[in-house]
Amino acid sequence: MSHSDGNSANNTLRKEARAQKDLRQKDYSIQCMNNRFTDVWERRKNIQLNVTKYWVDNEWTKGRNQYLTFHVRIRDEELIEKIVKIQSRLSANACVAPFPKDYFHISVAGLGFLAKSEEYEDDVLIENLQRIIYQAKEILQPFSRFDVVFSKLNIFPDVVFMEVHDGGKIEEIFRRLQVIPEIRKRKFDYPSFLPHISIMHFQKKEDFTRLVSGLEKLRDTEFGKMTVNSIELVNAHLFKKHPKLKTIHTFELR
Repeated sequence: MSHSDGNSANNTLRKEARAQKDLRQKDYSIQCMNNRFTDVWERRKNIQLNVTKYWVDNEWTKGRNQYLTFHVRIRDEELIEKIVKIQSRLSANACVAPFPKDYFHISVAGLGFLAKSEEYEDDVLIENLQRIIYQAKEILQPFSRFDVVFSKLNIFPDVVFMEVHDGGKIEEIFRRLQVIPEIRKRKFDYPSFLPHISIMHFQKKEDFTRLVSGLEKLRDTEFGKMTVNSIELVNAHLFKKHPKLKTIHTFELR
């Protein structure tokens, strides 16, 4: 075997070893996410509900009503109709109210409230918006399109949601985006990042036990899959009943 043949064989072995390592890391990431979703589900009967009657005039918003966030918007009509059918079944419980069709999304990273001056820690100055878009372009440029699977219903203290299974891709994007200062200073929503689509929010505490019983029967609902082609920077206008989403910029994936 020549010296060049030996180098070629070594390079092939190194590539195969890297591929195997990447596959093990992906499998580990998938298992960790599944375990975190399961942990959330197992606490379903003992959660402390966070009831949202109005999306403004509460402690979190402090009178502000334009919240910036990175989303994957859901526009697949077949998927939306499946969600609506589940919403219809769950709406028999007085404790929950459905989100409208144009609200469906996967949260990627929250920024903060759009503001002319910085009064609170989570204010985002209007003058910094173009810089944030530029930074996000640079961060998202290497990412390719990827598939996500919508499988199983679950429950957080404030919403009923669909689990999103993506092999850890959205969590990776979330962590990369944290180099943007406005994201870095925001606390995690949950102990560990869990991609999801919120479909119902809690509006009162009555009927919660009945809701949980219904969710247990619907837990293993399969909603299908979707290819994520882009990430969007969204301005969520908070009104009394539901936020209205307006896309500011679309970042196309390769």
